[in-house]
Amino acid sequence: MWNSGFFNSINGDRLYDADQMSKIFEGLITDGVYESVGDKLAVQASGAMTIQIGTGRGWFNKRWVENSTPYTITLEASDVVLSRYAAICVRVDTSDAGRTAQPYVKYSEYASAPVKPTMVRTETLNEYCLAYVHIGAGVNEITAKDIEDTRGNNNLCGWVTGLIEQLSTTTLFEQWEALFNNWFNNLQDLINENTETMLVGALPKSDTVVLSASNWVEADGVHTQTVVVDGISSTKTVMCQANDETAEAYANAGVKCDAQDVDTLVFSAINLPSADIKVDITHFGL
Repeated sequence: MWNSGFFNSINGDRLYDADQMSKIFEGLITDGVYESVGDKLAVQASGAMTIQIGTGRGWFNKRWVENSTPYTITLEASDVVLSRYAAICVRVDTSDAGRTAQPYVKYSEYASAPVKPTMVRTETLNEYCLAYVHIGAGVNEITAKDIEDTRGNNNLCGWVTGLIEQLSTTTLFEQWEALFNNWFNNLQDLINENTETMLVGALPKSDTVVLSASNWVEADGVHTQTVVVDGISSTKTVMCQANDETAEAYANAGVKCDAQDVDTLVFSAINLPSADIKVDITHFGL
């Protein structure tokens, strides 16, 4: 069916709906969060069992959303024995009964090893995950280390690209700071007759690794690559961040670190990268 627009209406002969208004952006910008606006809809801990979605704007399923003040959500109380995940989503309902694009919390089942909720994508209902929050058994407070930022994952959310400038991916500073503070507070457990040797070995170290475009191995639709990083162990705290030179490729490929062992890190990518990707590594502890 041929459509066109927009033209002045005379006696109601040229009327347009929301879908037609939104179609002018198809092929120009992608779904996701605007990386250059406000707090980029970042999910942060805000005390006890509450989290906040920061200020920002997004474009989801041809609908725009804007948050001008921090949006507070109180999560359900934890279970005494089992844990679960809460997916902090933007849920777009284009049905006649819905017509909304609102924050929404989607919980997984309680389990000893809970599975993260998946996003619904239908003709009228689409969910976009900003972050996963791990709700541990018996906890009464959510902290930064419990929050997994998923805005850079194109399969779950993504960054808006197209008619705006694409900036480097978020550093997830608060999660990193929480991990570092947790390590530092536990240093007293390392004190023994070899204190000096142990503490020197536990100090933070930084590296930059290159994920070669030709070294990805595909299995079951997921691409993996193992790289060598001296000093890594299975118990060290490891933080990975996209290097500014290849941040856009890192985000578009959905790269993340999945596993660690002696002097090795294993990365995965949802979309096969077509070029080398640099990743900045910081590791500390024993």
